[in-house]
Amino acid sequence: MKPDRIIHQPTQTRTQEIGFLLVPGFALMNFSAAVDPLHSANRISGKPLYNWTIITGDGKILDAGNGVSITPDCSMDEVDVKFDLVIICAGIVNQDDFKSRKRLDWIRKQARKGCTIGAISTGSEILANAGLLDGYRCTIHWENDLSFRENHPDAILTGGIYELDRKRITAAGGIASLDMMLNWISQTNGEFFASAIAEQFIYDHVRLPSQSQRNAEIQLVQRRSPRLAKAMQLMLSNTEEILSSKEISRQVGISTRQLERLFSKYRQKSLHRYYLDTRLDKARHLILYTGMTLLQISIATGFSSQSHFTRCYKNLFAKTPSSERNPQID
Repeated sequence: MKPDRIIHQPTQTRTQEIGFLLVPGFALMNFSAAVDPLHSANRISGKPLYNWTIITGDGKILDAGNGVSITPDCSMDEVDVKFDLVIICAGIVNQDDFKSRKRLDWIRKQARKGCTIGAISTGSEILANAGLLDGYRCTIHWENDLSFRENHPDAILTGGIYELDRKRITAAGGIASLDMMLNWISQTNGEFFASAIAEQFIYDHVRLPSQSQRNAEIQLVQRRSPRLAKAMQLMLSNTEEILSSKEISRQVGISTRQLERLFSKYRQKSLHRYYLDTRLDKARHLILYTGMTLLQISIATGFSSQSHFTRCYKNLFAKTPSSERNPQID
């Protein structure tokens, strides 16, 4: 195998073994963004730096959340490789049992062998259920942030796009999987080699772990009104303990009247309406994708009573919270 070009030689001296454990409903993009950097590393170095094994619970073909089928190499019972890294790939909407005893025992077994254990998106929930994130910095997709914090208080959830902490690596999902893998590769082969891989994906730099997951809308507004963007970020970060309009204006550094004008001009909503919609949007995600009770959700999104929460929710979504509850979540 001849490399296309070698800018900086990797320092790795042996082939590392990577296992990808796919969970039913896994997000294909999460998986692809994690495995493709390994393929590119092999290609541009001209060396078999990484070998990967695709694993499912029963060894059968598995559909991703978007319906694309993946043929695994083996089942969990058939694994005969000593891995350097095992990554659990899951998705945002996943009705598979994240507390499967067989899967959790298999993951713990891999950890006892001394390999690094990773997870993408809700794979972090599985890793935490196995007791392998207690005392570790970690992250999960923002839709699952609140329920994760309540279920796993001993894990150090940062809310960043990815985290690498000793022998645990986690990514929130999507393109953050690429950031996580490039960072992991750089630890053994150097930043310059990792940057050469990034170039293969037309990716100009590896983002910092602490970067916010929900950045698209705010970045768009940032170019038009930095103060409005700051106000929106404050609202997004304070959905349980609600900030007053006066406090938001104070932290932004302009008067409440000026801030109201910015919301009207760029978001076509009042400050109060935007804040309320942000909280209700978060509530809807918690209803659809977590097992939290409606009372817990109403409290977590800053409502003083469940009846008030239900009324506001129905006004926005034309449905009551209880009618949206996925019975399979419970």
